[in-house]
Amino acid sequence: MKAYIRVIYSGEGGSPGKVDEVFQGKGFKKVHGVPGYEIDVLNETELAQVLEGLHEALRGLGVRYVPTLGAMEGQPATGYRQRLARLRELNMDPVDLGGLLEKDVEAFKAAVHERVGAFLDAIIAERQEEVAEAEAKLRAERSRAVLMEQLREGRTFHELLKAVPMEEEELSQRLLELVEKGAIRAEQRGRSVVYVAL
Repeated sequence: MKAYIRVIYSGEGGSPGKVDEVFQGKGFKKVHGVPGYEIDVLNETELAQVLEGLHEALRGLGVRYVPTLGAMEGQPATGYRQRLARLRELNMDPVDLGGLLEKDVEAFKAAVHERVGAFLDAIIAERQEEVAEAEAKLRAERSRAVLMEQLREGRTFHELLKAVPMEEEELSQRLLELVEKGAIRAEQRGRSVVYVAL
C-alpha cells in the first residue's frame, strides 16, 4: 500500500533541496503538485519503521511532516482510490479497507457488504421508528378529537371508554388534565359522574 508524507518547510530550517535529498535517500518518491513524498509499505508496522529512520535523517532540518496511508491531503484521488475515499460517507475507514483491498479482495468485499448492510439496517430502523411515532401521534390526535366530540354531549367514564379509542389509564389521565385546565367539568348526576365540555 502507499504511504504519503506531507512536508511543511520552515524558512529557518534546511532547504527544500536538502530535504528532498533526505527523502530520496530513504526510498521516497516526490509527489507531483503537492509538497510531499510517497513510498510503498506492507502495513502500518513497516510504515512506523520507515518513519523512525526518516525522523532521524530529518533531525536538525526544521521540517515538519504528516504521514498518512491511502491518499495524501491535497492530492487529488484518482481511480479506485477516489471511490474508496467515498466510503467515508458510510462511516467506513478507507485506510483500513484500502489495506484490506490490497491484501484480500474477498475479505474486502465481505467487510464492505457487512458495513453497508449495517448502515442500511440503521436507516431502515430509523425510518420505521419515525413512521411508528407519526402513526402514534396521528392516533392520539384522532382519539382526542373523538373524546372532545363525546364530551360535548356529556358522557360517563364507562361510556367514554367504549366510544373513544384509548386505554383506561390514558383516558383517565386525559380527563384529569382537561378538568385541571378548565376545558371540561365533572358533574354528579344521580349515582354517575358525567364529564361535559365547557
